Amino acid sequence: MSAIMLSAKEAAAELGVRVDTLYAYVSRGLIHSEPGPGRARLYSAKDVRAFRQKERRNLGGDQTNESLVIHSAITAISDVGPSYRGRLATELAGNAGFESVATLLWQCEGIDPFSELAPDKPLENLPASLRGIERAMVMVAAWPRGDKSAYSLNKKILWRHGAALCRVVAAELVGTRPDDLPLVEHMARAWNITNAGHKKLIAAALVLSADHELNSSAFAVRVAASTGAPLHAALASGFGAFLGPRHGAASERADHWLGLMLDQGRITETLEEQLMLAQDLPGFGHLVYTGADPRAVCLFNLLHDEFADHPFVRMSVQICEEALRLFGLFPNIDFALAVVRRVLELPAQAGMSLFCAGRMAGWIAHALEQYETSDQIRPRAIYTGPRAI
Repeated sequence: MSAIMLSAKEAAAELGVRVDTLYAYVSRGLIHSEPGPGRARLYSAKDVRAFRQKERRNLGGDQTNESLVIHSAITAISDVGPSYRGRLATELAGNAGFESVATLLWQCEGIDPFSELAPDKPLENLPASLRGIERAMVMVAAWPRGDKSAYSLNKKILWRHGAALCRVVAAELVGTRPDDLPLVEHMARAWNITNAGHKKLIAAALVLSADHELNSSAFAVRVAASTGAPLHAALASGFGAFLGPRHGAASERADHWLGLMLDQGRITETLEEQLMLAQDLPGFGHLVYTGADPRAVCLFNLLHDEFADHPFVRMSVQICEEALRLFGLFPNIDFALAVVRRVLELPAQAGMSLFCAGRMAGWIAHALEQYETSDQIRPRAIYTGPRAI
């Protein structure tokens, strides 16, 4: 019987490593490879599985690798988008407010933590040079200054903290003070949005941003929570991951690129130049979805309902068509948020602000779920450097 051979992608997936790491194993003679069809190479399934078992033993057994898998009942992702505890986010986006989605994710058992009075800001007079996202991060870290129960891990107190911190963060993101209004009303008022249809678009953006399973920032929150860190500290960890240009700040990159597109007025030519220069396309493609990002589709449908004849909405359709033709990529939620910001004429960084204000609900849900377990998240690395002599 002929030996079973794997492609590079299959072998790397079995090992849980990048393809570059697989090549390093092959170069050191740890895994056998042989020529495949065309210029490809094939890799021995027997060697791959033996190496995987050896690494597991070196790491202390299969139980260690199991720590890399986190079991969660918060959000499931499928081709139709995220579902929050069994409720499709794209359906909630047109019918539910941020607060109801937050309490769904937190499993508040009929208690409404948003019925509490809004908290005071823990700090005053932050430097004006800080962006809203950075002010929010500072306020979260300073939470114990105004709340003596900040270190409590009691579930009902955590619900109350969660609602209060959502209000504090949203207020900092739009440059106001926390109040008792629903988040969509608070943010709309700060941005001088009075039209009901426009508010519905903001509400949908918040709901669609609420959670997306184990993304980088949610994982950071869970790692911190798994050590027993208090809620504000776990959220500060999430902010650190969120600020990266590949995650929460991706809408800023998409918005900047859209601004250049508007200035030049040359959609096809600009995209062709991006392609020839091998530059990426901010706001297009996704690590999870191979097709369209259902959250982006939902936002675009609402945009078309409210702004069918808006020139920038029509322009965004052309951009998406050309991006698909040239790059084979669909728009993601970052691009959709950038379009929402432009169409509603919101301030700079409003796309990231909507994403962050919404994602607070998911971060808190992940912290709450992690507190319910006794597990500390402690992954192990598969060492690929030189071996000791």
